[in-house]
Amino acid sequence: MGVFAQTDIEIVCKNKAVAKKVTDIIKQAQKKNKNNFNFEFSNLNYGKDGVSLYKSSGRIQNLEYQCEVLWDLIKKVKGVKEINAPFMVETDGMYFSTVRNTK
Repeated sequence: MGVFAQTDIEIVCKNKAVAKKVTDIIKQAQKKNKNNFNFEFSNLNYGKDGVSLYKSSGRIQNLEYQCEVLWDLIKKVKGVKEINAPFMVETDGMYFSTVRNTK
């Protein structure tokens, strides 16, 4: 039995075109992995400078892993600046964050 965790993920992008590209990549990955890996995100939206989505899991380790898989999926997209995913858990808090050097 695991510890429940949830997060509202924010992906910061250079502009709306990059945010749209990231959204399309996530949607394609969800379709591809639907039957063999629980890579489903809710409330997937993009705007002028980023993407937002929601994910929860009955095991905090699974949520952390899925955030890492998400980052690996989008980190090579030029114009992606960072990902922020503050975890809300039944016990102590946790934070997954990665910042890309844009220089």
